[in-house]
Amino acid sequence: VTGRWTTGGQEVFVLVQNGNTVTGTIVGRPGEPTYKIVDGVIRGNQIHFFVLHDDPADPEVRANDGFPFHNVAKGTFTEDEITVSGSRENTKIREYKMVLKRIRN
Repeated sequence: VTGRWTTGGQEVFVLVQNGNTVTGTIVGRPGEPTYKIVDGVIRGNQIHFFVLHDDPADPEVRANDGFPFHNVAKGTFTEDEITVSGSRENTKIREYKMVLKRIRN
């Protein structure tokens, strides 16, 4: 899954696969926080990772009394598409589902 991925919006997921582990970043528009992708695992065509919200300027971190938190992402992938769903860890806050398409350039 190493590469750049997008939902077609402004955010770009930059993923790095090393064996069965995945890390990376989510880069948004200028002035928006960059999020870290941590503790990612791949098994077969299944993917699972956490998005770390730890920037004190992040409005969601401020709304969480300044405490960092993780969003969970899990789903499946092919060569050109990753489908994931999740929410804030251990909650149903901000549940989502998204399809990421590989950026080819």
